[in-house]
Amino acid sequence: MHLAIKETVFTPSVKIITDEHRILISGQSRLEDPTPFYEELIQVLDSNIEEFKTYLSIDFMLSYLNSSSSKWLFHMLKGIQNKYHGKKLITINWHYDGDDESMLEAGEVFQSLLNLPFNIIEK
Repeated sequence: MHLAIKETVFTPSVKIITDEHRILISGQSRLEDPTPFYEELIQVLDSNIEEFKTYLSIDFMLSYLNSSSSKWLFHMLKGIQNKYHGKKLITINWHYDGDDESMLEAGEVFQSLLNLPFNIIEK
């Protein structure tokens, strides 16, 4: 199964690729009120994550993340961690451009706050 949410000027693209055991979130998240987008994204993930029987990787390739989106992203990841910890192996891959210190720092903060395998990968 493949599911895609198209990127906009304010929201990232989301691709759920079950045969690759992968969710890819890329682009920018610069919403003033990210609540509707992230509530919908959480519902989409909840209804599709069961397709991944034992493991999946969530790859973030974000070029911009504002503070309100960052809070929702953490809320989403914490929910995934709490719901599936011990039931599935979930690995987070946080990709960032080598010259983008703010995205590196965001990845380091998420890594320190979550109890999930978390890779920070320089592109």
